[in-house]
Amino acid sequence: MRQENKADLDTAAQPFRLGDCDVDPSTCRIRHGGETVKLQPQAFEVLNYLIGRSGQVASREDIEEAVWAGKTVGYDALTGTMFKLRKALGDNTKQPRLIETIPKKGYRLLVSPQPRTEPMAHREGPVDELSVSPSFRYRRSSAYILIAILVAVLAAALVWLATAENQLRTGALDASERAIVVLPFVSFSTSNNHDPWAEGLTDDLTTALAQIPELLVIARDSAFVFRGQKFDHRDIGSRLKVRYALRGTIRKIEQRLRINVQLLDTKDGKHIWADQYDGPNSRIYELQDEIVRKIVSSLADRIGTNINQATVLARTDSPAAYEAFLLGRQHFYKYLNKSENQKARAFFNVALKHDWNFATAHAMLAWTYAFDAMNGWSDDRSASLKTAQQFAQRAIAIDPRVPLSYFVTGLVFREQKEYVKALVEAEKAISYEPNYANAHVLLATLLYYAGRPEESVERLQKAMRLNPYHPFNYTFHLGQAYYTLRRYELAVATFQKGIASNPESERLHVWLAASLAQAGRLEDAAWEVDQILVLNPEFKLLNLTEAYPYKDPADQEHFFSGLRKAGLS
Repeated sequence: MRQENKADLDTAAQPFRLGDCDVDPSTCRIRHGGETVKLQPQAFEVLNYLIGRSGQVASREDIEEAVWAGKTVGYDALTGTMFKLRKALGDNTKQPRLIETIPKKGYRLLVSPQPRTEPMAHREGPVDELSVSPSFRYRRSSAYILIAILVAVLAAALVWLATAENQLRTGALDASERAIVVLPFVSFSTSNNHDPWAEGLTDDLTTALAQIPELLVIARDSAFVFRGQKFDHRDIGSRLKVRYALRGTIRKIEQRLRINVQLLDTKDGKHIWADQYDGPNSRIYELQDEIVRKIVSSLADRIGTNINQATVLARTDSPAAYEAFLLGRQHFYKYLNKSENQKARAFFNVALKHDWNFATAHAMLAWTYAFDAMNGWSDDRSASLKTAQQFAQRAIAIDPRVPLSYFVTGLVFREQKEYVKALVEAEKAISYEPNYANAHVLLATLLYYAGRPEESVERLQKAMRLNPYHPFNYTFHLGQAYYTLRRYELAVATFQKGIASNPESERLHVWLAASLAQAGRLEDAAWEVDQILVLNPEFKLLNLTEAYPYKDPADQEHFFSGLRKAGLS
């Protein structure tokens, strides 16, 4: 599908009319009502995809597969791109002239493009995206020179990224011969792929195996990319760089569970070990313990080392508490919005009503409060952080072996600018779970804020190896580390990679603008400033004073100087 779409783009390179708009794909410009707007290439790929299916409904999934093929993107990526596209075309969702939204189905182009034989005439002076503010407009001497520069930059970025990924796979961090992924368990109890018991079993087995330092265990985010898909295990081995894959099914019948498990060698797809487990759902942790022991026993000889026995921590004896906890975790891991966070919190509170000594439920509840503070959803940020710390400490008092408790405590200390304390907590989390990718990311952020960016790059590369299909914040933090190291072109390439899958992330555009300016690419930096002001017309440097808490004021000033060079104030 991706190749087909690229072919469409090649044939649509000439200017054309779309309704009352002039469109020039070669320069990514749209003119409507006397105003010329320059968009990012993804917006034109989306438009071209709709043009190729004019009059037909194109689903969100098909568009994402065509435009962002092979990339993990947030739900808002397409929504944000459609917003920019509609604004450039002078269209709106309530009374669409050109693009119609079909609720729960997708989008439909209402008109067909009409050819133009002459190039789109550009007005003299600057061209900006969505005409933000005249004070931030800039001049471009030649659109074709700019396109050539951007193509060259993109090519260099792709070469660097390919090299970086290859280094991660073949260098010191490559441990594919001892790497394993727990694939999402399939539920025979529901007709969809979101059974909380199946997700819970996948998560808990991943956590248990991740405590074994001799193994390299792929994080849940990357494993769940394959949920509901048909796949070849050799392909998974290649994509995740793992030698072993654990897969299985779960069926819940009233108060009993039946679990089937298979451990596979991804090189040839052959079974190493398979078994079936039956028992009441109150024995879920015992069943998990048995599964982990069998995996450890099966892999010990194969990886040529003694493996320390893992233990699935006995979290609760209450099936009702566990089920509420699973439902809460299901809502939380959507990472979507305040509403989903509140739903998760409600379920964690239900779990604790059934079992007040459920340590992991306390830790997850703590995370919801920290998440409120981090995302600006809290009416009282300090109070939310204090509550998060209280629940995390309660979890540690109940069971000091739960890594999540230390991770959340570290988040709280980081947000309170207690960097040394946060560093200690992150290291504790990793000591209990060496494969805890998010804890490595937390530690990395603390390292570059504390003036140790070189070490933070190593930590982030480790986290990316553990979580190959990682959220965009991994890429964002890596770009920050490169910027702090004054490696501006690497920072540019890294932030551009993040924006490709998350075009609506304001902070990615902010740091890209600073990186471009420090690299001497002031014209490109000015364009990024326009993107920032489209996303947030009220943007001010003053609002960032406490957003990025560097220990050394010189590092803070280094960031702000880049933004001032870019034209922000």
